[in-house]
Amino acid sequence: MKWQAGEWALVTYTLRNIMGNSDNQASTGGRKPEQSPEVLVFHASACLDRLEAIKKIDDQKILARVARDDPNCKVRQRAVEKIDDPVILQNVACNDTDYDVRLAAIKKIKDHKVLIRIILNSQYDYCICKDALNKIRDNKVLICLLEDLTDRDIKSAIVREITDQEMLAKIARSSSDFNIRSYALKKITDQSILTEIVRNDSDYYVRALAVQLVDDPLVINDVAQYDADYYVRGQAVARIVDAGILCSIILKDEDFDVRKRALENITDIEVLKKLQDKLIDTYILRKIKHRLDNLQERS
Repeated sequence: MKWQAGEWALVTYTLRNIMGNSDNQASTGGRKPEQSPEVLVFHASACLDRLEAIKKIDDQKILARVARDDPNCKVRQRAVEKIDDPVILQNVACNDTDYDVRLAAIKKIKDHKVLIRIILNSQYDYCICKDALNKIRDNKVLICLLEDLTDRDIKSAIVREITDQEMLAKIARSSSDFNIRSYALKKITDQSILTEIVRNDSDYYVRALAVQLVDDPLVINDVAQYDADYYVRGQAVARIVDAGILCSIILKDEDFDVRKRALENITDIEVLKKLQDKLIDTYILRKIKHRLDNLQERS
């Protein structure tokens, strides 16, 4: 039988491949040659094989590709845990669909600037932002971040991380978000700062919150009698027990609710009787009579 030139070439090529494979199998004891980790990590169908391959890979480009493209979140997470490049880590922290993968990236990041970019780009995900915030311990960095945020829950989380009293005072005085001002105010324990806020802040509600935190009875009494806003005066009056000051407020304050609140704090029957003789406000007089009746019944 005669072979055509093309047919002979094909047979020769096939025989060479068969012989080559036989030689390879003979040299490996009949087993297929072991594939490199770099090949397995992209082509192994089993997740466990890809996880095992990552242990032997240090090439940052390969790890970055795995962290970006592998369909299994555990494989991506394992790759992220070996990545050092902050740019790649930032991209994973902002864009991966799995929380644990994103968290793994955040845990590797030390640069505050990178963490800030992650927070600003991930405001839709409170948990991730909170994880990033937990790595920032510089109060000045946190305050700078505060004004650039739009999400109130994340802003509140930042305020909770701040401990410096002067910085909290700055937020309480100047934040554009009233709720954030309130959160900051509630964390202030420095009485001199609270006194300054309760006397001078332009926002009546901030002053009303501050007067609930002030300890100095002289400051409270002063606010109760002289603050320009009835609501602030009422909050201060609620903290006063001195019957003389309360009587003075009932006789002089122009706001009915403030007078009524002052009356609620008087429990001395003789004081109420004397006060009764000095008033012409029929509603307050009726309240005093009702209060006297109740107190006398108890006694």
